[in-house]
Amino acid sequence: MLKKLLTLITLYLMTVPMLYAQTGSITGTVIDSKSGEGLPGANVAITEINRGASTDADGRYTITNVPSGTYTLRISFIGYKSQSREVQVGAGKTVVNIQLKPSSLSLDEMVVTGYGEVEKDKYTGSISSVSSEDIEDIPSTSIGQSLKGNIAGANISASSGTPGSPQQIRIRGISSINAGTSPLYVIDGTPVNNYSSGGDGSSPLGALSNLSASDIESVNVLKGAAATAPYGARGANGVVVIETKEGKAGDVTYSVSSQVGFSRPAVPGPGTITGEQWDQFYREAVANADPNKTPSQVDNPYWDGKTSTNWRDVYLRDRSKAMQQKYSLSARGGNDQTTFYSSLDYFDKKGVAIGAEFDRISGKLNVSHKLDDWITIDNKLTGSFVEQNGMTEGSAYFANPMAGIFFNMPIDAAYNNDGSYNLVMTNNHYNAAYIQENHINRKRNYRLLNNTKVEAQILDNFSFSTRFNIDLNLREGKSYRDPVYGGGASLNGTVSDWTDRIFNYVWQNTLRYNWTLNENNALDIRAIAESQKNKARYLSGYGTGVAAEGLVNLNTVANPQDVASSTYDWSVQSFVGLVNYSYKDKYILDASFRREGNSRFSKQERWGNFWSLGAGYILTEEAFLQNVSWLDFLKLRASYGKTGNASIGLNQYQATVGFGSYNGQSDILPSALGNKNLTWENKKSAEAAVEFRVLNNRLDGSATFFRENSYNMLFSVPLSRTSGHNSQTQNLGKLYNQGVELTLNADIIREENFTWNLGGNFTTLKNEVTELPEDPNGNAREITSSTQYTAVEGYEVGAWYMKEWAGVDPATGDPLWYINDGNGGRTTTNNYNKADSYYQGGNAQPTSFGGLNTQINVFGFSVSANLYYAFGHKVYDTWGLYMENGGDLLFYGRYESQMDYWKKPGDHAKNPRPILGGNKNSNAVSSRYLYDGDYLRLKTLSIGYNIPVEYLQNLGLKSAKVYFLGQNLWTYTYDEDLKYDPNVNSSGFLNFLGAPQKSITFGIKAEF
Repeated sequence: MLKKLLTLITLYLMTVPMLYAQTGSITGTVIDSKSGEGLPGANVAITEINRGASTDADGRYTITNVPSGTYTLRISFIGYKSQSREVQVGAGKTVVNIQLKPSSLSLDEMVVTGYGEVEKDKYTGSISSVSSEDIEDIPSTSIGQSLKGNIAGANISASSGTPGSPQQIRIRGISSINAGTSPLYVIDGTPVNNYSSGGDGSSPLGALSNLSASDIESVNVLKGAAATAPYGARGANGVVVIETKEGKAGDVTYSVSSQVGFSRPAVPGPGTITGEQWDQFYREAVANADPNKTPSQVDNPYWDGKTSTNWRDVYLRDRSKAMQQKYSLSARGGNDQTTFYSSLDYFDKKGVAIGAEFDRISGKLNVSHKLDDWITIDNKLTGSFVEQNGMTEGSAYFANPMAGIFFNMPIDAAYNNDGSYNLVMTNNHYNAAYIQENHINRKRNYRLLNNTKVEAQILDNFSFSTRFNIDLNLREGKSYRDPVYGGGASLNGTVSDWTDRIFNYVWQNTLRYNWTLNENNALDIRAIAESQKNKARYLSGYGTGVAAEGLVNLNTVANPQDVASSTYDWSVQSFVGLVNYSYKDKYILDASFRREGNSRFSKQERWGNFWSLGAGYILTEEAFLQNVSWLDFLKLRASYGKTGNASIGLNQYQATVGFGSYNGQSDILPSALGNKNLTWENKKSAEAAVEFRVLNNRLDGSATFFRENSYNMLFSVPLSRTSGHNSQTQNLGKLYNQGVELTLNADIIREENFTWNLGGNFTTLKNEVTELPEDPNGNAREITSSTQYTAVEGYEVGAWYMKEWAGVDPATGDPLWYINDGNGGRTTTNNYNKADSYYQGGNAQPTSFGGLNTQINVFGFSVSANLYYAFGHKVYDTWGLYMENGGDLLFYGRYESQMDYWKKPGDHAKNPRPILGGNKNSNAVSSRYLYDGDYLRLKTLSIGYNIPVEYLQNLGLKSAKVYFLGQNLWTYTYDEDLKYDPNVNSSGFLNFLGAPQKSITFGIKAEF
């Protein structure tokens, strides 16, 4: 019925007015001028009557029912120079064969923006792309790990070293203080959830860990207004567009791959002291506190004189046991009517710390089917199961094996003489080896993603598509502390369980019209209506007193302590208009407008407008550059627009109440003041760029300048206690990020059996808070901590600000800090409370970062490497107060560097004189524990060999490759005193819980 109706409308609009004129047809073939092969999918249009056709698989086309007359035939195909031809049409058949010449545009430079596919050279937005070849062999638990160093403007770090933990991605800096700063993720055209399972003190599990890199066709990172404004209030922090693999017409091709590898910490971290060294330090500290004793006169009742445990050997797996393995099987193929891609993938990874494990099973089925010549249906289905066995993180550091490497004392044994675990520690810390074996910190994630798209080609240049995406996510977690040892011992064991069921759907409807006015003017217009709804239900329970060891379910506890449940939902409704205008394939204009409503805001503030304008100028289409033989392509582009940020908690615009109990009776109390005027945080972004290709496309690159101003920031403002509330979220404050992104790629050698490519990207970044809300006295508020200007006007977000360490007094061994001398200069003091605090320069975000990459292919052998670098930031060691001090916290492990301490007058030592009870706050917060974070890292090194086809034919194989892949094999830090891994998240605090891993992987893959 639908087809008949559309056919009638089409006949009425296009055919009926022509019935009274003599008609004919235009037919022919469009071929490549060099190869002579037909070009499938080329567009042939009659500009005067807005009619046309696309070529078939052999390059043939036919346009029927064309009234007699003279017309302009315009032929275009991506990667080829468009051509116009005057045609005289009469009764019968008119044959017009066309040869198209390849243009300077690269044939594979199509990129996906989430709302469709665009030719990168004719787009005014900023997009960085990574293809499947760059990521599919990397054995990662999260796609973010594969992007580091490959995307200009994107700074990527790990939240935890436990396999499966989410990656923190910051695109063009930190654009908000209190609202979210993570990008939006779009998979196969629709926005998806990127929730992380965490908050219970154990390792977090990222939602994107469900994706297998083997199924990904490309990852495109959208930056700047022209690219992100179509996503409105979710585009402020950038957009990561992930496209999965699709079927291809032809014989079915099967692909199999297998990987096995081993992991170690990328950076070993600080060395730790031995039992003998701790004994020496203890005696010195006690003697220095008692002037009547020397170190040799001090008794040490805590050490047996022989135990010296290296806890790193206890808590880290042997190299052979920190193993990872990945197996994949896929098939793709089809015919002119139906194509498919299917896969099955298994990935298992043992973390470098004992007990940390990650398992994933995922399957995918993508099918595209042409119902007839004008309507197509695509369905993409992904199912996955992920299990992560983590460790206590959060505040329970003493049960964490990575922390125990340093916190546990070398004078304590890990095992008793009979081989059992030693559960009695001198400092009452835990033996994490027992905890990892007998306790449970487990998370599971079951996820189903289904994306169905129906597209109808109503007219040759007019189409309608509807897409419906379902994201069903079931998350669950279990925590078990046995009654014998650890955090549950005093409670006779504890059990907690939680489940979180999240259902998210997106319905997207698109009308697209390609309007060729004449041979010089073309419009691509899209109108999109998008609805997104998210519903979730959370349920948890907690109890103490397990009936016996090993009983890990809630029904075994004697004392149910807590039960909680909640439901929450949110929705977004959007209407989007996109226009692309091209004049002579030389001047390009892009415009977007989005009208968006978000349930996070009150009815009067619920709707907002977001927009962008972009312009491009392809100079190489000008006549005066046509004869410049070395210049293949040159484009200038610029854009300006407005995006937003709504990444805050739900219902903050409402005055809400909380529920509790008092004296056995339930009660209801106000919990939040609410703010009906609350609305989007906004950002206005401007960028200007130049893109070029020279020397027969051997060298290409781009340079982009960007400036992004955030205003009306969603800010948690402290309130007077007389209000009955601590704070209220308001739209106040401004900040900006600006910088330059440079990319360069060169084919140094391009021979049949020898190619060498060298490339890289470089980003500079400056961030500054320019306006904050005023306090009751009319002064700008300052949000500070003992280490940072969290938000202070004129400084970076999270700028380091603290007392400045001046070293150790050679005469006395006292700690020294700087203090203003009252005359504009500085002097030193050994009184911490009198010391002044100073801006230390910078924050945790690098001011410049990027990657260098190279690849060489010689007679089937390939070698590729990727180097990442980051400069201009500082990192703070929060563990330094325990591991390097003047005797304040004596019953802890120590860094090896602790032994460089003051012993006698004239010593120039790193650490103050140790004194039992502490040496004048020597371990208090100061720049003593602040380090330059500059570093270089060999991120990947790959060596492979493609086995010649003649050796494979008898085996029935089309291709086969064996390879070696190394990740994070080498790291160089410029600060010699920095022993931790410098790759930290945006907080800037060094975290040995989150160190990335060094891995060596061997793999084989084949097609048949």
